[in-house]
Amino acid sequence: MNWYTAKELAGLPGLPGTERNVREHAKRHGWEGQQRLGSKAVEYAFAVLPTETQNALLLAQADSATSTPTSTVIPQAEETRPGQQQLTDAQRQVMTARVAFVREVERMAKMVSQQRAIETLVEHAKAGDLTPYLNERVVLANDRKTETRTLSERTLKRWISDFKKHGERGLAPKRRAADMSMPVWAGDFLKRYQKPQKPSVEAAFQMLKEQTPPPHPSIHQVRRWLAKLSPEARERGRLGSHELKALQPFKRRKTDDLWPNDVWVADGHTFDAEVINPLTGQAFRPEITMIIDWGTRRIVGFALNLAESTLATLDALRDAVSRVGMFNLFYVDNGSGFDNATVYEVVDRLGGTITHSLPYNSQARGVIERPHKSILVRLAKTMDSYIGTDMDKEAATKAHKLSRRDIKNGLKPVSIPTFQEFFDRLNDALDAYNHRSHKGLPKVRDLDTGKLRHQSPMEAWKNAEGFEALTAPSDVVTSLMRPQEVRKTNRGEVRINSGIYFLDALRDFHGEEIRVAWDYRDTGSVGVYTLEGEHIGDALLDGNATPAMPATMIQRAAEKREKGQLSRLAQKAKTITGQDVEIRSITPAASYSDEKQAAAGRAYAKQLADQGTRFQIPQNKVERYRLWQKIDAQLQQKEDMPEQARQWHESYQHHNDFRAIAKVMDADGLQPVRNRRAV
Repeated sequence: MNWYTAKELAGLPGLPGTERNVREHAKRHGWEGQQRLGSKAVEYAFAVLPTETQNALLLAQADSATSTPTSTVIPQAEETRPGQQQLTDAQRQVMTARVAFVREVERMAKMVSQQRAIETLVEHAKAGDLTPYLNERVVLANDRKTETRTLSERTLKRWISDFKKHGERGLAPKRRAADMSMPVWAGDFLKRYQKPQKPSVEAAFQMLKEQTPPPHPSIHQVRRWLAKLSPEARERGRLGSHELKALQPFKRRKTDDLWPNDVWVADGHTFDAEVINPLTGQAFRPEITMIIDWGTRRIVGFALNLAESTLATLDALRDAVSRVGMFNLFYVDNGSGFDNATVYEVVDRLGGTITHSLPYNSQARGVIERPHKSILVRLAKTMDSYIGTDMDKEAATKAHKLSRRDIKNGLKPVSIPTFQEFFDRLNDALDAYNHRSHKGLPKVRDLDTGKLRHQSPMEAWKNAEGFEALTAPSDVVTSLMRPQEVRKTNRGEVRINSGIYFLDALRDFHGEEIRVAWDYRDTGSVGVYTLEGEHIGDALLDGNATPAMPATMIQRAAEKREKGQLSRLAQKAKTITGQDVEIRSITPAASYSDEKQAAAGRAYAKQLADQGTRFQIPQNKVERYRLWQKIDAQLQQKEDMPEQARQWHESYQHHNDFRAIAKVMDADGLQPVRNRRAV
């Protein structure tokens, strides 16, 4: 607006304070005036007003412009040009403050010349008469550390020129880019710093001064230059290619589309605690080979061995296939236990495919690397024989000395668990993992608490709709190798893992060496093979064990001793009372073995009733014989028994297997007559 009435001008700097006096002042100075449309008031042109009045009107107009939403300065979109750097927050704040002054000059220039508008802003900035909005941006627009600087005519003109040429970005202050050039001494320093021994900055700097001619940088220059390097560039040479990947970007692999048994991942881990070796009785660290199903995160199989080997891999595969069925893809590393023809042959027989990860790329198999820490390392730390890197050195040395002293003296070390104790605790740890919530699995609503939680591996396995495991052929699973040891036979017996196993077919191999395949999951029997790999049979634990004396002879001796004691007791009673005394047995006392067999029979009958199943006959000959003994003891006690069990009890005692096993297990202390096979 360029015309003002006396009422609007009254009280402004350079003019009287009342409307009447303003009109008189205008008449005296001959101001140009005109009648305002629609009113009787006279308005005067902006150009005839005093300078102080014009400045006041300009400032008032600027104040109203910045306070209204329509006049708010809206920064334009930044144009990113090739080679330009992105602005920082500090640069953007300075740029916005300068834009405010440029826009103010443009608004004032609509009423007066640009030069006059610039001079007016400079004068009011020096006097501190700017609006609060502009006054707050004076120091920020100057971009100086001191707050005493104000606006100048030259500065405003430079801002206006830059704005016209480059837009808003032209008002952003320039920042010196970091000097990323390589100093002349940098190469010599890195040769001494980037070593696998990981010397400190001070040590590498000292070698630089001693081994190179001057001039040398200061230690502070070296530190500042190292800080400019990325962690990957700085640690190259100090870390190997495997450890250096921990500083590099990686890819996350999604498993949403994987079904159970689609991909199995296997890897070996040396246990971080000592265990008693069942073969030697010495302390050792077992190698645990685990197989995990990638889609459900379930541990499907594992194996124990002295080291990561082909035998451990095959044993873990046998355990997994017998538990959950066949797999599609077997994903392993390039270790000797996985990358060999034997494993390839077994995988082909099972109908799967084997693939290897890249060398030094354990991150690709993080799905199995993580359970090593969450299961095996956590389990090892619960044992007194833990010898991990974070174990206290003094405590570890003390435990080592005490355990070796006990082993030398033939005692069981207190701090080292037996193999069976370790095996039981490992099974419990794996079972707890499979039933614990896993963060890599989807969330479900807990039925007990009503809260969302992650699924457990077993829940993910069971909730796979439409999945049905493909069972492996029994002959293929049976033929998969187990841990084997070479042992010498003696009269049909073979000793392994502190047990004596018997197989009648070994009578022809007396004194010869054979291969014994054993399974720590089932110690009831072992597989017996020739040195060439021909399967001889399965030897049973204590398969030829018999009572020290026949039960009939022991019973006859006990009855004779009982009659003698009763006779002497009756004679003593006659001496005391002076008359004959009769001693009678109210209930016939059953022998301990009969009671034990009867109790076992009752437990078996209760198991059948609880399960609601039909009478089942064991497949193993020895187990069938022992079941017959249980039923026989129960029938002698005149207890209830299913009709099928009674019929089988009556018919089995006439079977050839029954007579053969009874001859071995219930003989009168005599060894059965055996004839060596004719050659």
